[in-house]
This record gives sequence, C-alpha cells and structure tokens, in this order.
Amino acid sequence: MAEPRASVVSPPRWLRALSWLGSLAAFALALWLLQRYLTHLSWHDAAAAWARLPGWRIAGSAAAALLSLTMLALFDVLAARTVVGERAPATLAAFAGAVTQGISNMLGFHAITGTALRYRIYARAGLGAGDIARIVALAGAGVGLGFAVVVTAALCWQPEITRGWGRWPGAALLLALLALLAWLARPRTLALGRLTLALPGARIVALQMLIGGVEMLAALSALYVLLPAASAPPLVDFLPIYVGAVLAGIVSHAPGGLGVFETIMLASFPPAARADLLAAILCYRLTYTALPFVLGSVALAVFEWRARRPCRRDC
Repeated sequence: MAEPRASVVSPPRWLRALSWLGSLAAFALALWLLQRYLTHLSWHDAAAAWARLPGWRIAGSAAAALLSLTMLALFDVLAARTVVGERAPATLAAFAGAVTQGISNMLGFHAITGTALRYRIYARAGLGAGDIARIVALAGAGVGLGFAVVVTAALCWQPEITRGWGRWPGAALLLALLALLAWLARPRTLALGRLTLALPGARIVALQMLIGGVEMLAALSALYVLLPAASAPPLVDFLPIYVGAVLAGIVSHAPGGLGVFETIMLASFPPAARADLLAAILCYRLTYTALPFVLGSVALAVFEWRARRPCRRDC
C-alpha cells in the first residue's frame, strides 16, 4: 500500500520574514558584542595561550568530539529502527546520523540541512518522505532529551548561577522526565496533520536520554578539556554556560552558532581568563566543528560516488 503523503503546513510569509529578521538581528548583535570583547583583548596574550595548549588536551578534545558524533549517530539508529525496523540497515542509519550532524553543525540551519541530507541518504534505501520525516523528528527529539537530561542533572547539582535554588526546578524537570517515561509505557501515536508518528516506547526513550546525556557531556568536554586549570570553572558551573551558548547559537541560525556562541562564552568569563578561553574556543572549533565537517563531507562524497557508479555486469 502506498504511503500517504505528509501534509506540510507552511507558516505565513510574514512570520518567516520575522524569524529571519530576528535571527539576523541576534547575529549582528552577537558580532558587535564579540568585536567589543576582542578589542579589549590582547592578541599577543591569545597567541601565547594558543602556544601553551598541550597536545594531550587537543587530542582529548578531538576524542570527545568524535564520541559526541558517535552518540548523535546512535539517535538515527534508534529512530530508524523505531520507524521502519529492518528496512533501513543500522549501518546506513549510523552513517546518515554522523554525516548529517557533522555537516549541519558547521553549516547551521539544522532543520533544513539535516532533513535534506537525511533524505538524500535514506532515499537510497527506498524510504519514502513520510518515513524519513518520522526519523528526523525522532532523532531530533533524542537530541532535545539529551539537553533536558543534562540541564536536569546540572540544576540538581546546584551550579553557582542558581544561587542555591537549582534543586527545585531540577526536581521538577526530573519528575517531568519520569512522567514522560510512565506515559510512554503504553503505545502512543502523535498526529501531525496527515502524518502520524508512532512514539517510541519508554525503553527507547530511556535509552535516548542516556545517549543524549553522554553526547552532551562529550560535547561539553571537547571544550572544557582545553581550558587550563587556572581558568576553568567547576564543571557544574561551566555546564549551564555551555548549554546556554549552544542553544543561543541554534536559535540564531548562524552557521555553527558562530559569533553567538563565542560572545556568550566570553561574557561569562572574567577578563583575565578570556585569552585562555579564546584559544580554547578556536581549538574547539577545529576539533568539534571543522573535523567532523571534513570527515562527514568526505564520507558523503564517497557515498555519492559509489551510488553514481555504473553497475557492473555482475550486479
């Protein structure tokens, strides 16, 4: 039986234009603030901080970035298994997740680039647009659950920014996550127009939470490990700064959160530590953003080349 086409409701043009203007305004403001921070920062100090970065810290950042990418790939594996079962091999789903995240993290506009890349890859396995949309939705939900888990743990851990009141919202978020697991103990279906989405069960969602927590901690560690001990705040205090900077970068739609992420990070550190932080951010951009982008682009090029090769006689 043919799969029904997904009904897509486009937002009004004025709303899309307003969204773009808001993103451009946020990006421009971030660049202006970043320029002000960098004006008061000695490039000699930043270069000296870069030279002091030990090789083991850079290697640790690269390893953490690759662990984060691996966890992101697992989201696609779980989503594909939930939506289409064996019709999409686990290797293809892992490939789609890793390539999508590696490229989208550099280019930004995850909803557009991520969906387009996944469609290109999953279509090779014969999946229709509806199934691919379901995979995209579930994989994205896994990333969101990862944010929720890490924020919940951080609030319960009482970072300094909460001034002693973190455990109350942390406990509320923990109860919400547990209630979600209890609600998903029975089969649930979400209807989005003509597109129906069978929600994953409690076991799959619990696994998404675990993977998401590991992924977020790995992504955070890719930057945290680059900070010298004298400049690094306690991990529990660094976590909300990092999560806030990442979310602001995503909302701004700037490629890789460029400018927005750096501005929030620099604003959160004292002036004396900003040279070390800038060197760490530049290295983090190489290990966490540029390295997966290069690997993902090469892998996608090989995938496309193999898909376009003429079929041999023994095919």
